[in-house]
Parts: sequence; structure tokens; C-alpha cells
Amino acid sequence: MNNFEGIKGKKVLVTGGLGFVGHYLVKALINDFECDVIVVDNCINSSIDALGKDIEKVEFHKISVLETDKLFPLFKDVNYIFHLACKQISASGAEPLSDLRVNAESTLLLLEYLRNKRLPSLERFIYTSSCSVYGSSTQLPISEEDATKVLSNYAATKLLGENYTIIYNKNYNVPTTSVRYSNIYGYGQSPRNPYCGVLGKFIHNALTSQKLLIFGDGEQTRDYTFITDAVNATILAAVHPKAVGDVFNVGTGIETSVNKLTSLIGNSISNLQIENVPERDIDNIRRRSMDIEKIHQRLGWSPQINIKRGLELTLDWYKSTL
Repeated sequence: MNNFEGIKGKKVLVTGGLGFVGHYLVKALINDFECDVIVVDNCINSSIDALGKDIEKVEFHKISVLETDKLFPLFKDVNYIFHLACKQISASGAEPLSDLRVNAESTLLLLEYLRNKRLPSLERFIYTSSCSVYGSSTQLPISEEDATKVLSNYAATKLLGENYTIIYNKNYNVPTTSVRYSNIYGYGQSPRNPYCGVLGKFIHNALTSQKLLIFGDGEQTRDYTFITDAVNATILAAVHPKAVGDVFNVGTGIETSVNKLTSLIGNSISNLQIENVPERDIDNIRRRSMDIEKIHQRLGWSPQINIKRGLELTLDWYKSTL
């Protein structure tokens, strides 16, 4: 049986379900797998507009994940919980206590509730983490067995949340899985969101004749993952029996420099305006690429969209929505 079929028609709750990854995950769950979906989001950096007409197909609750008196009753008869709600990396350092509460404490609260209530319907709790937990590793590509080295509040709290999922699976048999995302991009990412990724900003600025700001010399690399690949990996990690109690990298294994990104965008948009500015303190990592052998060997997942094709698809989306 196709493992993806395991989630078909199931009752699913998604926290942060209006965010960039969250809303695309929700769309896939309702349209591709006919799931009964509950969306939880506080709408601080998101809007129900993200789901368009699909908002009519979900049960939506505008609440914070810390409002447990309103959140926990929604868990009744839920089969899968996707916990995507988080404080973004750009805001985490400015609001460290809020970052701790949203990224880690909420995760602990949810897991403690699941431990105590023993919901008979629950098949999996899926936590979305980040490759930022690896810090400035020089051993590339980075595997799940490599040491973590947190360099930001965001990375620290994401790793803490991740560790809670492992503890609650091992000690209390709560069925958990965590995925570590690497620089997700693609259509559906609003350039108006202050936490929009570099690719979204680059494409938006290129199409609106604004400058593309490159921090430093532009030779820093990242492993850019297309949105559809990230969502497919997340769903597969949720339903696959060999994913329980474990953590998986989600990326491509390929480094792409910022300068290479601007070059690829320049192939489709002429006369780019580029300006080099001083490097930031946030996520100031020189190189990054993910080892995805574990998720490939264990779960059978591989990315389908390379950076060139992904940029083409993203450009087409931005052109149609701008």
C-alpha cells in the first residue's frame, strides 16, 4: 500500500495552519487526501486569505497554541497533529521569552496533554523543526547523527521542542516524529510577510524593479527545498511506521549560493538591481547542505524539484499573483 494513503480521510489538526508551509500542507490534506482538517492559527503573521476558498473546507480557530483551554478540546477524535506554529527566526532574538513559549513550551504542553489523556484515535504527533539546530557545521552534508550547535534563540527552542518529542515517545509512548526543514521556498509565500524567505523577497523585488539585497559577498550557501517536496516529506513522515520516535532532515543535499540564486533569477528577469550590504547576525552561517540519506533509505522519500525548476514555478506564481 502507498504509505501516503494511510492519512486519507483522517481527522487532522494543524497548528500554524495559515503560515507558508502550514497553508500548503492544509491544502494538500484537504484536496489530495480528503482529510477532515482543523486549522489553528493566531493570525499574527498570517491570514485566512492564504487558504482562499479552501477556508470553507476546514474548521478554523483563531487562537494561540498557548491557549490550551481552547486548543485541547479540539483534539477529540483527531488522528494526526501537525505542530507547525512557531516564532520565526527573525523575531526570536528580539522576543526570547515569547520564542521559548511558542516554540518549546507549547510543544511540551501538547505532549504532556497527549501523555495524560492517551487519546485512542491519535496515530502521530508531527513536529516541524529546522536545520538551524546544526549551526555552523563544517562537515557537509550534515546528517542527523552530526552534533547540533545552536547559534540563535530560534535554534535553541526548536531543538528543545524536538528533544521533547523524542523523550515523550521513548518514555511515554506518545507517537511522535520530527522533521528538520532546510530553507523552504516556493509559491504561496507572501512577500508582505516580514519573515518571508530570501528567495521570496528576491523574486518579489526582481518583479517589482526593486533592489535585491545580498548580505556579505553572496557566496554563502543554503540547501533550498521546494514547498511541495517539504510538504510531501512531512506527510510521509507522519504516516510511515518507520518514522515513529525519530528525526529526519528534509532538504535536497545540494548547496546553492546566493549569487547563484540571483544568476538563475536573472535568466528570467533582465536588468536586476543588486546591492551588497553588511552581513546580519541572524543565521549567519557560511555553508549548509543536508544529508537526506536517512529519509530516503528509511521512508523512501526524495526531492522531486531542483532549484532551477523550483525558481521557474515560483516566478510563475508570483507573476500571476502580483
